[in-house]
Amino acid sequence: MYRKLASLVAVILTIAVFVTGCGSGTGQGKEGTGEKPTKGGQIVYGMTGDPVIFNPILATDTPSAFINERVYSGLVRANEKLELIPNLAEKWEFSDDGLVWTFHLKKNVYWHDGTKFTSADVKFTYEAIKHPDYTGVRRTDFKPITKIEAPDDYTVKLYLDKPYAPLLSKLTIGIIPKHIFESTPIAKMKENPANMNPIGTGPYKFKEWQKGQYILLEANDKYFEEGPYIEKVIVKFYQDEQVMLAALEKGDIDYMGSIPADEIARMEEKYSDRFVFKELPTNGYDYIGLKQTNPIFKDKRVRQALMYGLNREQIVKDVLKGYGTVMNANIPPVSWAYAGDVLNQYPYNPEKAKQLLEEAGWKPGPDGIRVKDGQRLSFKVLTASGNKEREAALLIAQQNWKEIGVEAIPEYIEWSVLCSQYLDVAKFESYLLGWSLGLDPDCYLFFHSSAAVDEKGQLVGFNDVEFKNADLDQLLEQGRTEMNQEKRKEIYVKVQKIINEELPYVFLFTRNRVSAMNKKIQGVVWSTLGPLFPEKWYIKQ
Repeated sequence: MYRKLASLVAVILTIAVFVTGCGSGTGQGKEGTGEKPTKGGQIVYGMTGDPVIFNPILATDTPSAFINERVYSGLVRANEKLELIPNLAEKWEFSDDGLVWTFHLKKNVYWHDGTKFTSADVKFTYEAIKHPDYTGVRRTDFKPITKIEAPDDYTVKLYLDKPYAPLLSKLTIGIIPKHIFESTPIAKMKENPANMNPIGTGPYKFKEWQKGQYILLEANDKYFEEGPYIEKVIVKFYQDEQVMLAALEKGDIDYMGSIPADEIARMEEKYSDRFVFKELPTNGYDYIGLKQTNPIFKDKRVRQALMYGLNREQIVKDVLKGYGTVMNANIPPVSWAYAGDVLNQYPYNPEKAKQLLEEAGWKPGPDGIRVKDGQRLSFKVLTASGNKEREAALLIAQQNWKEIGVEAIPEYIEWSVLCSQYLDVAKFESYLLGWSLGLDPDCYLFFHSSAAVDEKGQLVGFNDVEFKNADLDQLLEQGRTEMNQEKRKEIYVKVQKIINEELPYVFLFTRNRVSAMNKKIQGVVWSTLGPLFPEKWYIKQ
């Protein structure tokens, strides 16, 4: 699975092999033929993990985000060119100094229960995120906002303490209904029943959830924009990718966001008449997060040894069948801020890895696993069950590291349990997952010291590995306030150099996903974020 920065989704996790696709920026359908969309029918998706919570300001996983993106709406969203366009907001402007942003809201928007949507809902959502008792991970995204005003029902004003370049990309996050959540203390928002039976303004209404089996969404006939044309959205759950692939072949599902790499050629040859196959590099990467407070990982030489001691090219070649690129830092090649070859490439070099471990004081033990001060160089690597590619990558890592005297113990955990009991509470030694990123290279939420665990023991952002570096903090702060893109790129190249040197993660790869969409689904717009604008899709009659 992938974790997802849902506040950047129009952004956003693929966790997901099933909801994030690849492809060109062209629509799937008949262009210039005069064919008009028709209402009716259903689309069936496959997933390998149950959602965790249907609340966009609390969710951190892709299955939840997939549902939230259809049930809720944000002020803005992304198009296929990765431009931010109006959603709940019809237009906006900002002051010359960049410190006051004014959003004008659409007037024909209703919540799924019939209540009128107003600026009070936007104000409530953003203030909930900024509240001291907020238990989610997005407070730092809204930290530069000092005041939120709703002068009338259709105007929202955001006041900032300094210019904030990524602001608009943060406002893709879904707005939640004030009239449903205002009676619940912010500290107890996760306990509100609406988290499991959501009410939004999006194109689809939540209808039913049979855990482990399926989720049913139905078209919102009062949606404020075009569509939705497809009447029902069904999400079916499968134990792993192979079972889901079999369901795709059988015709039980219409869309699979990532075909297993070793099945791509066969699927394209056998089913070109049934499916549209799309391939594009994804805006994300897989990695192994290393808990920086763990004594084993505190020494940078150990972290670097793990990079040198892992044959990542083999993983791309054998596991991804070449559908990917080795990563050496946190910004992938699809981003304008990508640092490229200026980074240390960490080629596979077991002897270099052994040398670093020796320098760090780790000596071979009687069973071949290195020992220092009576402690074995052994740790657990958690990952979500059901992802065969990740399991294969982890087995390669386990074997490679064993050869340099490191014991990595894989542990496969059901996705919702992995999130709630380990990742969201930052309790682990290491884990293998992936990030599906947003539109802006801002990575404050992942690596700034303030986005780690606070004095209460609560994870404040996505910095669950608790990486802290003063120089990096300063650069991340500068990156948020610099409005010139070329100067921002210089900042983020420096960011990548520090992360490439310090290695809070063992970086693995960014993959090319090949998605399959049933040809009966028309009107699809593809991008590196996956297939967009589901409300405009329709079933070919």
